Amino acid sequence: MKHILRFGWAIGLTGLMAMGLAQSSPTAPVATVNGEEISGLDYFRRMEFLPGMGRMSGGTFIATYPGLMALRQLIDERLLLQVAKEKNVAPREDLVTKALQDRMKDQPDLLATLGKIGITEADLKHQIRVELAEFNLATMSITVTDQEVEKHYKDNPSLFTVPRRYKLRMIAVPETDKAAVDADLAAGKPFADVAKNRSKDPTSARGGDMPLLPESQFSELVRLALSKVKVGGTSDWIRGETGWFRFLVEDIKASEKRPLDATLKEQVRRSMMLDRGRARNNVEKMINEARTKAKITVAQPGLEDMIRQWVMNPYLP
Repeated sequence: MKHILRFGWAIGLTGLMAMGLAQSSPTAPVATVNGEEISGLDYFRRMEFLPGMGRMSGGTFIATYPGLMALRQLIDERLLLQVAKEKNVAPREDLVTKALQDRMKDQPDLLATLGKIGITEADLKHQIRVELAEFNLATMSITVTDQEVEKHYKDNPSLFTVPRRYKLRMIAVPETDKAAVDADLAAGKPFADVAKNRSKDPTSARGGDMPLLPESQFSELVRLALSKVKVGGTSDWIRGETGWFRFLVEDIKASEKRPLDATLKEQVRRSMMLDRGRARNNVEKMINEARTKAKITVAQPGLEDMIRQWVMNPYLP
């Protein structure tokens, strides 16, 4: 589910990473350089006011402090959960747990992967709780029946059609190396070995292996070149912005319409609920109003004035 507010999942994951990294003790060193310690206090202070950081707004990069961004996000998350509770739509803990279990079905190693950067199960459940609270506020008094879901699915086939997908390996080289690649392939050397030895792309480490990609992600030039290649064949050289590219087509998966199973049905229902909820439930307005009424104190002097100005004008960068 995509989030409708600026403190959605993309920023939320950044927040989780910050929480995980912040588990280090501020009194203990976080690193040493030739025996000289970098203290936790120096580390956290630099994270708060790291220069050159910011966010995109309306296509424009706006510089700001990471500490300010993180604190604003944390304040809004607390307000979101408080507003959801006031309106009796706070997420139930059993649904938070279920949502976590559903994610782990798709990514069994999710907790282990996040744990490597200090993000705990509690951190992830908190983020899920925020996401559910936002969804519940956005969809208050909104219902979508099975019949409406089925009609939407039937009337909008393009939304549920998976495009043709390609499983490829790639070799990327400057023009001066093309002949050597051609010679290796003509001599019968496996494409993967040639890619590993000659390709200048990061995929060379894995023999040019690329993930399964929809044709919509390729340029028109690449799509045209691939359309002429059968499974097991290699494309002609394709000129790119930084060099020349050649592909081995390992597999082609035809375009297909997703079946309306229970998972897709629930995804469609939630999407339709959000679309209808935008016209009725302005969550951003709810949070802005709650923020102006809230009693917010900031212990960090460097951020106190910035937070006060933001509370008065939530659209400040």
